Amino acid sequence: MSTSSLHVRPGHVFTVISGTACNALNGYNSPWPSITMLGSLALLAPALAGLLPAAAAATLNTRTEVVPRTFTPLVCLVFSDVVSPWWVNKCKDFVDLVVIDLRDGADYATAHIPGSVSAPFTPVSAWSSAGNDNLILNIPAASDLFATLTSLGVSNPNPATKIVLVNGVDAVGAFSQAASPRVATTLKTAGISDGRVAILDGGFPAWAAEFHTTTVVPAVTPRTFTSTEDRSFLVNISYVAAHVNRKAEGIYLIDGRDTSVYNGSVMESWALKPGHIPSAVSLPAVKIWNADGSFKNPLQLLALVRGAVGFNVSRTYGQIIVYCGVGGYASSWYFVLTRVLGFENVVFYDGSAQEWSQYYDMEL
Repeated sequence: MSTSSLHVRPGHVFTVISGTACNALNGYNSPWPSITMLGSLALLAPALAGLLPAAAAATLNTRTEVVPRTFTPLVCLVFSDVVSPWWVNKCKDFVDLVVIDLRDGADYATAHIPGSVSAPFTPVSAWSSAGNDNLILNIPAASDLFATLTSLGVSNPNPATKIVLVNGVDAVGAFSQAASPRVATTLKTAGISDGRVAILDGGFPAWAAEFHTTTVVPAVTPRTFTSTEDRSFLVNISYVAAHVNRKAEGIYLIDGRDTSVYNGSVMESWALKPGHIPSAVSLPAVKIWNADGSFKNPLQLLALVRGAVGFNVSRTYGQIIVYCGVGGYASSWYFVLTRVLGFENVVFYDGSAQEWSQYYDMEL
């Protein structure tokens, strides 16, 4: 296990430990790349005093601070975009955290993570609404989202509550898995920064396989949530129309629907025409997850992206426009590209095929 240290202020040290090594110490094996932890050097002073020259030890001892006997586990200071059931179990009582269960209310009533709150994701719910032109799965108005978050016990801006999203897992398809990335994208429009929302890897089944579940519904105390709406990453139909057939400039449209829908052999009920937006490349979102509903590792996900766009787009060069049928699968690729893989040049066409097919031709 290799470490590197950066002194951030007297008496403290900032230590970076590889994610695999750190999680191995804690009994969890993670594919995610790294974990950064803040520790108190004062805790190590007695042990180090005998290893350092007398002058250095004296200097170290003058910098020690009184440390409470009860403190947040170091691993809980790290909040990744995808978190394990182990992390949630370890840290949910140490972090200002709300665990939101997006499954159907009946499933939540049968069994859920202790302390989690229910807010089911459906086409018309707190997380989505009907829009103009008979569009479904639209992102709600900011004021509605703020009210929802207040009722779920999420605070903003001070303190800034962190959120873990919990979805179900489908044996066929991935609509349940896509619920969490969709809500994560919706929360971004509510002004919640990326570093405050995570997805439980493997969803509820992964938790239930390792830890206790309950039927007890927790009492939720509403909290104050104020923010500024952020739709800067959303693009409309006119924007997309102006960016088709521009691969030579490094501009790619990614279609997250199944291949059979992309090529027109199957037509979804919400699209008026078969096929895909002209010049779009196919990258089915179902490939994001393993059979058990856990995310594929970052290298596998990057390989999928490279298979679709090659090296014509980098994390900072060109642009990727993601879309699907109604926005669910597109949200999944938006989450993976921006949060897991670090692409800075991705925009999201929420209208997707359901809107495009009303005004423009599709390509077969």
